[in-house]
Amino acid sequence: MTRKLTFTVILILLLLSCQKKNSYVEFEQNVFNEIFLKTVNATYKDKRLYTFFPNPEKGIEDPEFLRQRKNLENDTIGLVIAVGNQRRIDFEKIKSEKFIFKQLSEIPEDEEYRKWSEKYPKFAGVMSFSKIHFDDKNENGELDVSYSCGGRCGLGYKVLIKKEKQKWVIVKVEQTWIS
Repeated sequence: MTRKLTFTVILILLLLSCQKKNSYVEFEQNVFNEIFLKTVNATYKDKRLYTFFPNPEKGIEDPEFLRQRKNLENDTIGLVIAVGNQRRIDFEKIKSEKFIFKQLSEIPEDEEYRKWSEKYPKFAGVMSFSKIHFDDKNENGELDVSYSCGGRCGLGYKVLIKKEKQKWVIVKVEQTWIS
């Protein structure tokens, strides 16, 4: 009888701990969903601009280079960003004129993202997000964001978030690395 009781107690404790873990994962996912677009807006860099260089013979004052760069700077609707980690993101629910989000797994890996640029002329780069690490009260959090524009081209950020008036807001964005 004691073995059955012990087994039952252990089983109940295991089930309760699984529910707590699942609820934390759901909490973190819900916060991520709420701040996703805000985080992208605060950290993204347009690959088309970041990797656009003038003709070395004509230099940065070349009128054609300046015109093309200005066109790219003004072309901010429908930029394609690939998201490169295994998070559940329902891209259909994200409403943004500026961005179109795709899973990085959509196109076979290519170090310089040439296949992405060929398929999507407005390809702006790849973003990846860490899990959100919260304080003990789940009122403040931080996550890392990586932006990649090619094999040796990228940026990293630490994003600090806080719950204010029942909404999650970005408090600070800090660049942590550049390549």
